[in-house]
Amino acid sequence: MNVLDAKIIHTHYAMETYLDMSNHIRITDLQLSQEERFFEMKIEIEYYRLKPQHYYDRQTNYFWLRMYPELNTVVLLETDRQSLFGVKDKDEQEATKEMIGEWLINTHAFKHAIRQLIKQKKAENVISENEIQETLTTIQFLEEILELKTEDILKANVERYN
Repeated sequence: MNVLDAKIIHTHYAMETYLDMSNHIRITDLQLSQEERFFEMKIEIEYYRLKPQHYYDRQTNYFWLRMYPELNTVVLLETDRQSLFGVKDKDEQEATKEMIGEWLINTHAFKHAIRQLIKQKKAENVISENEIQETLTTIQFLEEILELKTEDILKANVERYN
């Protein structure tokens, strides 16, 4: 028997219910900034909003996770549209940040998405020295993401993506 892991956040509008399922958590973009020396990934989370009178709907929202490896710093970034942090007051945003740090980064679905990206990167047909170096650096970044700790996320700032 499999047990389904979930996390619930109470907001003014509904109860947001997040499930540890591979099809609910995806990495939709991955970027490397050579100039500013950071990596970032856009994470998509699908969840259910349970509203009074037993009404529910599916919601898909996003956020960026930026990591500065040299500084050992993580920043969470709000997207312009469909932000996981959008339309929430300060306490709800803090609860969302806690959900990411205490639950999301430890889920099977998140770790599976990262491992799949590593597998894809290793299978890429890279030719030039620059491509090889960028691929190796990206794989190293993804492996560091797998090692994130709750404290790394809880001490992260939440900023607007630009």
